[in-house]
Order: sequence, then C-alpha cells, then structure tokens
Amino acid sequence: MITIDIDGTITLYQGDGGELVISGLDENKAYTVYFAIQDEKRNILGEELQVSVSGSDTVTFILTPEYTDLLVVPQNKPYKIYYYGIKVCEVGTTNEDTLFIADSTYGDVNRIIVYPRKVKGGYSE
Repeated sequence: MITIDIDGTITLYQGDGGELVISGLDENKAYTVYFAIQDEKRNILGEELQVSVSGSDTVTFILTPEYTDLLVVPQNKPYKIYYYGIKVCEVGTTNEDTLFIADSTYGDVNRIIVYPRKVKGGYSE
C-alpha cells in the first residue's frame, strides 16, 4: 500500500505496489509527465517513469512491486528516506515544469519514506 500525505510525502513498504495520481493539469493540452526517485546522493534509482496524457487533468503512475523493491532499507534502520520529482512537459513545445507539491517552494524536497518489507508474499493468478 502506498499513501500520500497532504504535504506530498509518500510512505510505503519496500516491495509494495500502488498508484500515484497527479491532478491539476490543463485538460486542453497534451503532456508527457515524468516521475523519478533519487537517493540522498541524487542518484536516480531505476528508470524514470513516463506517462502521456491528453484531454485529462490527471495522470496516474503505477509503482510496481519490482520498482519499489529498489528502495532498500538498511538492516539497522527502521526506515529510509528517498526523494522524488515530477516534471510536466507540454507536447509540441519547449515548456517544461517541475511540479511543486502542496506548499513547497524552490529547494524543498519531495520525500518518500520507505519501511522494510514485512513479508515477501507472491502474486498468483
């Protein structure tokens, strides 16, 4: 399960999947929206996710268990903090905007608090 606080902080267990919904886009425009996770040294973990949207004011990123499994919590820590960013690019233009979450401003960081996996589990059909 993935939760998102009012300030944009994402909380999850390592290896859990879920959706991240971004709203407030201009539904009269077409966009490519990007999502990336970084560690404390600004190294991007995994691939940047990207979703194209047109005619909608929302976009949904699917965070798979395989993707969040990259967010490792050290054995001696109760949790680890990672960081994320979202960029909106208007199709057919050079307009690119890094989104601010809630009341954040330049220099603020968007946090992901990751707790260690509780159980491995497994998907079955």
